[in-house]
Amino acid sequence: MKPSSVVHSDPDILGGAQVFIGTRVPVEALIDYLEGGHSLDGFLDDFPTVSRELAVAALEQAKAHLRVMQSVIHSDPDIQGGAPVFVSTRVPVKNLFDYLETGDSLEKFLKSFPSVTREHAVAALELAREVLAPGVRRA
Repeated sequence: MKPSSVVHSDPDILGGAQVFIGTRVPVEALIDYLEGGHSLDGFLDDFPTVSRELAVAALEQAKAHLRVMQSVIHSDPDIQGGAPVFVSTRVPVKNLFDYLETGDSLEKFLKSFPSVTREHAVAALELAREVLAPGVRRA
């Protein structure tokens, strides 16, 4: 199942919260259930409009997102006080966004921090896109 067919956001549905496609059930409800120690079956029993296929696809999407994140970003209390840094560097990910927020280009950031690869910087931006607009992909 494609990520864009799992969840969506519409300002007219729960104020724009991410909901499972074809329902008014927020994806956050699934995470809350699981964090609360309930099973996927319990969630599906309480929210019958969400199919097992949709719930599993959402969890798979989250798992893939975490795998990508772990390949790009690392956090260690002994490096920069535990701030998220680019893998194999001591460069905080925050620096990338600080540069971009002030109008600097990705190229300038990469020249200033040569230990960060273009691939890692672009992957961090893709992760940000996924957080800000889940399921929306570049054309």
